[in-house]
Amino acid sequence: MKGVILTAGGATRLKPITEVYGKALVPIYDKPMIYYGVSLLINSGIKEIALICSPNDLSLYKSLFDEKFNDLGLNFQFFVQKSPKGTADAVKSAMDFIENEDFVLLFGDNIFVMNGMEKLIRKGIEINSGSCMFVLPVNDPERFGVVEVAGDKVIGMEEKPEHPKTNLIGTGLYIFSKETSKKLQNIQLSARGEYEMTDVLLSYISEGNAKYIKLPEECKWLDTGTFDSLLECAQVIKEFEDNNGPYGCLELDLYRQGFITKEKLLESISRYKKDYKDRILNTL
Repeated sequence: MKGVILTAGGATRLKPITEVYGKALVPIYDKPMIYYGVSLLINSGIKEIALICSPNDLSLYKSLFDEKFNDLGLNFQFFVQKSPKGTADAVKSAMDFIENEDFVLLFGDNIFVMNGMEKLIRKGIEINSGSCMFVLPVNDPERFGVVEVAGDKVIGMEEKPEHPKTNLIGTGLYIFSKETSKKLQNIQLSARGEYEMTDVLLSYISEGNAKYIKLPEECKWLDTGTFDSLLECAQVIKEFEDNNGPYGCLELDLYRQGFITKEKLLESISRYKKDYKDRILNTL
């Protein structure tokens, strides 16, 4: 199982913050936003990760991950989406990395805060027969991709409908089977002029091969699309860390998953100053 994280969006609503770097590099409390997605993959047992980014952010991601985590057993590969042609186009740029394998797809600006989230991902991997999406109920489904379900399957999906059939929405976290590589080759431009993963999902839905996992109420799915929501997100992370210890700390995740030794953990966090380092040490 491999992981693919999409980070190439323009995030124009967050300018001037994103004049400097892409949205997934914006700090959320004590670490870059992208760490939370990478952490989710590590805790799900995934060490091979593709980051799909804009040309402007490529050197930043290489500096952030290549120079610090390669010797900790993570295999990062970087792919550039030169222009915003849609999510399916972004995933297609990593076809050589996917190599006809199953993969977890995560939108880099989605943050999930919950103890045991990795157990749900492992369950999704187990039940997946084509695609598996993670859904949750919201009060304003018309703002999102609305999902219709029956039994254990997704039977319909509609982007931002004026009159939603349900209050369930997709969250930007999916599991796809290896057949997705072939489906991506046949994707056509949408009415918006983009190649969209929604069309891949609709293909699996029509075949009866789209499963779902409904996230529990205690799972916080955090919006990072506005200045206020960035602040709120940081506050949620801080409160969670105050009660549960470090969240999204990659070195600690690698240690807890048995990917590195305690000695390697201590060596890898030696570059941090007292506050952040002590919070890690207090969990050991």
